[in-house]
Amino acid sequence: MIRILHYGLSSNRGGIETYLNKLWNNIDRSTFKFDFIDTNIEKPCFYDEFKGLGSNFYKITHRNISISKNKRDLENLFKQESFDILHCHLNTLSYIEPVLIALNHGCEVIVHSRSSGASNSLVTNLLHYYHSIVLPKNKIKKVAVSNLAGKWLFGKTTNFQTINNGVDINKFKFNSDNRERLRRELNIEDKFVVGNVGAFLPAKNHGFILKIFKELIQIKPEAILLLIGTGPLKKEVQNLVYEMNLQEKVYFLGIREDIPELLSAMDFFLFPSIFEGFPNAVLEAQTSGLPCLISDVITDEVVLSKECIRLPLNLPTENWVNNILNFNMFSNRDQGSIAVEQTGYSVKDEIKKVEKLYYSVLF
Repeated sequence: MIRILHYGLSSNRGGIETYLNKLWNNIDRSTFKFDFIDTNIEKPCFYDEFKGLGSNFYKITHRNISISKNKRDLENLFKQESFDILHCHLNTLSYIEPVLIALNHGCEVIVHSRSSGASNSLVTNLLHYYHSIVLPKNKIKKVAVSNLAGKWLFGKTTNFQTINNGVDINKFKFNSDNRERLRRELNIEDKFVVGNVGAFLPAKNHGFILKIFKELIQIKPEAILLLIGTGPLKKEVQNLVYEMNLQEKVYFLGIREDIPELLSAMDFFLFPSIFEGFPNAVLEAQTSGLPCLISDVITDEVVLSKECIRLPLNLPTENWVNNILNFNMFSNRDQGSIAVEQTGYSVKDEIKKVEKLYYSVLF
């Protein structure tokens, strides 16, 4: 049994959390065992599901509570337990203590870049810059979810392996029955449904989404907006909806287990993020055959169909609205899943690459 210890699982459901859930549910569990470092105050995402699959959670004091206790907890963990690989899922290099301590204890380390940028926090950016210098890059396996993400975390001149996200084709392909049922349940049968799936974080750019949508309804008054997810900025976005008098038009659906069905119910997918690693949400939307309008700071590796268009964030909202209106809304949505599978982005392909990665690190 190959023991993999993962770091990066938070209590907010985001890209890393959904990735780990997908990975653990599809990998060969007779060969690999996943355990998790838990520095969260609240219960980590998918805690019950992962425990049900046999995972252990090792509680580590968060560095914001005590840097010294954080280090001591990590030292004790690697002294007491024998892991084959530490797999770190990082958006920035602001915190690399698990990497350093694991290496000191002879544990193989994979550092996996999951984003292509950081928030405007001065402390985060200073720590990221400093640790980019001290990170022992020659002693770790460097992996990124996209070319942009790899260059962000490891530097433009550093070699790294890219493993793009994959998607469960059968789960996310368009389903007309689910579309009709969800639209009926939400009482939006006669609406033009725009959607976004993402945590309420600065990178997701919800304020810009609302500006685009407000202008869109001047032309298409039957339009509504579905916002799926949760996060620290949710209340702020809800307040903005009221300030813009959009409360009758914007639906906050929270965390949902029926994302594939909701994607089938949508007519358009809007995703103007400020930065991303390789957004699963866009991949899933394309698999559902949805027209997608995304920001051009998102890697072009995620553009798998002709109905996914990247647009500069500095363009006026009018340009974004015009692009939404100019999309062909009557295309065959069944073609979405075919296009994604043909480009090699199925979850089966992804799992094979990850298993090969683990073997390459150990043997």
